[in-house]
This record gives sequence, structure tokens and C-alpha cells, in this order.
Amino acid sequence: MPARDPWLAVARALADRHVGVARLDLLGSSATHAVLLVRAGTTRLVLKVAAADTRPGLDLARSAAAQELARRAGVPAGTVVAAGVDAEVPAVQYLLQEEVQGSEWRTVRPQLRPAELARAYADIAGAVLALQSVTIPSFGALDDPAPRGLLDALHTRVDLRIPEGARRQQAHDVLHDHADLFRAPDRPTLTHDDLHHANLLFRRDKSGWVLAGILDWDKAWAGSAEADVARMAFWDGMTDPVFWSVYREGVPERDGWARRAEVYQLLWCLEYDVDTARHRQDTAALVARLT
Repeated sequence: MPARDPWLAVARALADRHVGVARLDLLGSSATHAVLLVRAGTTRLVLKVAAADTRPGLDLARSAAAQELARRAGVPAGTVVAAGVDAEVPAVQYLLQEEVQGSEWRTVRPQLRPAELARAYADIAGAVLALQSVTIPSFGALDDPAPRGLLDALHTRVDLRIPEGARRQQAHDVLHDHADLFRAPDRPTLTHDDLHHANLLFRRDKSGWVLAGILDWDKAWAGSAEADVARMAFWDGMTDPVFWSVYREGVPERDGWARRAEVYQLLWCLEYDVDTARHRQDTAALVARLT
């Protein structure tokens, strides 16, 4: 669905049914999806709409389910109002949720004094621990009940997240070469898979800066607790000694963690295909250590 007008027309129809009279502001759009702010009086909601044929890569009903699981476990996240496929527009899927107001972590972090920074990292670690308290019966997609071990689930996820070609094959090869690292018993937990700076929002209250919400649950799955923190450790500014002190009190380090973390990090590099000098350098460094 290409342009701006079709998405606005679809969003208007959805807002009319779920909210009533409302103002719509387009926050971003592409050929396959769009995000809009919906305002009705004092109510502020965020509406995601996407082509139905983007599934299984993007399934907004699955995103909504993950978000609600996390919220009920104590993770700060917007409440889902409605999600699924609209009966009158079956070619479109949607997710309508309360807006989470705040500033991105990458904007807030440079402003913080040491004590504020320590509190913020403790908040982030607490949210990750709450997220990982959600136990899932089996590894894999949240809407796929088939029993699956972690290694098989990772191979399936590679096929879902990395386009067919050399990078996908490289990801499978790395998993094959390091398969023994992933055979030890592990517990499937709710995994966000995209806990970067823009998806953590902070806001200031009377006591200072607090974690207001975690956004964008579109990549969530039942993975290992190590998957999210491995990526966070790889990204600038997402962890520090306070984070690790709080986190390790709840989840002690397991044998083989450092090596598995590198595998998770390389899988992200192969999935996130951007042609920048930093990304090429980081990817090459991981490939050199793992092959």
C-alpha cells in the first residue's frame, strides 16, 4: 500500500470505529506500514497500520500480545486498546495503544548526573528482569505452540529476520559452527529483541528521570534471557556497571555467556543491513572472532 492518502483513509476508518471523532497526525509511513498519533479530547493513542501480507515478519496481533504480557509482568509499556485485522479492511492489520510520552534514552542519557544515571540504569535492568520473568512454554514465535529447542528456534528466526542470500547463509553457518553453545538447558522467556536507545523512553517526575515505557514489540519472541542483554551489551550506552550489578543479582552469568553473546551480536549485525563504516567494522570483528 504505497502512499500517504491510503494509509490516512484506513486509519480514519479504524479511528472512527474504535475512538470516534479524533484528530490524526501521521508520524511515519512506508509502502508497507504507517504510525499515527490519534487525539480525541484528552485521549492520546498511537495507531500502527500495516499490510496484512507483511505477516509473519510483522504481525501486529502478535506484537500486541507480547506487549500485554510484558505490561502485566510490570514492564512499563502502553496499554493495548485493540489489535488484529479489521473485518471491513481485511488487507490491513492494526494495533491501537495508549501513547507512552517521554524522551528517548539517547537524548536523556547525556543530561544525567552520576546519581541520576545510576538510577536510570537500575530502572532499565529492572525492566529487563521483569520482561524475563515471563516464561513461555517453548522457544520460537509467540503464536507458534510447536515444541522447539533454542537452536532450532534460532535457525527459524534467521529465516524470518534475514533476507535470503549470503547474509542468511552466514548466520546459519555461525549457528552450526557454535551449536554446542546452545545445547545446554535454558528457559524460554519473553524476548523483546530490539531494546535500543529509541525504544526506551524516560520522563521526569518529582523524583527525577524514570523509565516511562518500552516501545516497539514487533520483533518479540520466546528466546533466551541472554539474547536481549547480549545485544544491549553491544550497543553504545545501553548498559553500564550498575545495570550489570542489578541484572546479575536476578540472572547469574552462565558458562559460555561471552561466546554466545558474540553469536547473538553477529546475528543482529547480519539482520541489520546498513552500509556504514562502523557497522562494517563491528560485523567484521565479530566474524573474525567466531570463524
